Amino acid sequence: MKITFLGAAREVTGSCILLESAKARVLVDCGLFQGGSVAFERNLKPFGIEPASLDAVILTHAHIDHIGRFPKLVKEGFSGRAFVTHPTRLLAKQMWIDAEHVMRDDARRYGKAPLYGQEDVWQAYELLHGVEYGTPVRIADDITFHFRDAGHIFGSAFVEMDIEGKRLVCSGDIGNDNVPILRPTEPMDPADVVIMESTYGDRVHEDPKTRSRLLKQTVVDTVRRRGVLMIPAFSLERTQEILYDLNEMVESGQLPKVPFFLDSPLAIKVLPIYHRFPEYYNREARELSKHDDFFQFPGLKVTKKPEESHEIVSVPPPKVIIAGSGMMHGGRIMHHLVDYLNNPNNTLLIVGFQAAGTIGREVLEGANRVHIDHEEILVKAKVEVIGAYSAHGDQLKLLNWLVSGKSKPKKVYLDHGELSAMEVLAGHIRQGKKIDTVLPEFGVAYEE
Repeated sequence: MKITFLGAAREVTGSCILLESAKARVLVDCGLFQGGSVAFERNLKPFGIEPASLDAVILTHAHIDHIGRFPKLVKEGFSGRAFVTHPTRLLAKQMWIDAEHVMRDDARRYGKAPLYGQEDVWQAYELLHGVEYGTPVRIADDITFHFRDAGHIFGSAFVEMDIEGKRLVCSGDIGNDNVPILRPTEPMDPADVVIMESTYGDRVHEDPKTRSRLLKQTVVDTVRRRGVLMIPAFSLERTQEILYDLNEMVESGQLPKVPFFLDSPLAIKVLPIYHRFPEYYNREARELSKHDDFFQFPGLKVTKKPEESHEIVSVPPPKVIIAGSGMMHGGRIMHHLVDYLNNPNNTLLIVGFQAAGTIGREVLEGANRVHIDHEEILVKAKVEVIGAYSAHGDQLKLLNWLVSGKSKPKKVYLDHGELSAMEVLAGHIRQGKKIDTVLPEFGVAYEE
C-alpha cells in the first residue's frame, strides 16, 4: 500500500491521508487548514489528487480540521461514498453550514472566491453513509475497515483497516481520559502500521479529576473581582463538556448566582444531536440524562440571535460568557474580546489547543496586545489555561493507546502535530516502545 499525507503533515490542521492499494484509492479525512490568511490560501489550492479518482472517503469525526474541505472535494468531482458514524453525519452538516458562512466573510476580506457554497454542502451531506462502531465495511477486494470509538468528541472514531493483507490503524484524534459525556477510547486491535495524531505529544495534562475544580475556582475568582469570565470554546464537544460541569456545580450550589451566556449559534444547533443519541453517552451521562438536561441550568441564557449577543455587554458584571471560536480566530468571541480583554478584573480561560497564526496562540504565548478587525486591544485580563479540558489525549494517553493491542505495531507515522511535539513523542516511541517512527512530509508517498 501507498500512504500520502495531504494535510496535517508536521502541523496540526488540514488532516487528509491518501491510502492506495492495488485496487482502490481511499481518503481518510479531508480537513481545513486553519490559522489566518495563509491557511485561507492553502485551502484554495488543488488537493494534489483528482477527486473523481477516489473510491471512497472516510471521515473520523466532525471537527472542521478533519472534514472542512470535503465539500470542496465534492465540488471538484468526488461523487463516491463517504463513511462516518451516525452522530458525525448530522454534526458534519451543521459544521459545514457554519463554515460556509465564515468562508463567505473570509472571501470578502481576502478578495477571493469562497471555497464552496451551500449547494456543495448539501451535495456533500447526501454522500455521507452512517456506520455503527465495529461494523465492517468493504470498499474493494483488498480494503475493508471498521470504526472504533476514539473518545475524542461525540461520534468520533479511529479506523482499523485491512489493506492488502496488512492491518492499518488511522487514529483520527484520540480523546482525553475521564471526560464528561463520552465513553473511553477503545483499545486498538493488533496493527502492522499506525498513523497517530501528536497534538499534545510533548506535554502531559493536569489530572483530569482537577478539571472541574480549576473551572470552579476560575469562576469564583472572577466573580470575586466582579469581572467577566470569557471562555472561548470549540462549539463541538468542549462547550458541551463545560456546560455539563457547570450544570452540576450550579445545581449543587457550588457557584455564586451569576448570569451565564451560551453565545455560540453552532454549539446551540448541535445540542439536539446529543439528545438524539444517548446510547453514545458514557454510563454516568446516560443515567443523568434520564432525569436531567445537563446542557441547561438556572442562570444560563442561550443567545441565538446576533442582537442577543450584542446585548450581553449591557448586563453588568460579574458574568460568564461561553462563545466560539475556540482558537479566537472568528465567531462571537471576537466582540467580547474587544469589550473585555483590556480589563484586569476580567478573565480569559483557554481550554483548547491554539493553532499558530490565531489570536488565541498570541495570547497564550503572552502577547500584551492583539489586533482585532484592525483595532489594537490591550491584553490586561487574567489569562488562565486548563489543559485537561482538551479533547485531545496527552503524551501519556497517546503512548498507552499505541500499545493497547495484544501486540505493538511495527511502524508508526505521526501526523496532526507541530514538529516540536512530534519530535518529543517520536523520541518516546522509539526509545521507550522500540517502534520505528516516521515524521511524514507533506505530499510525500510512503510505501508499506
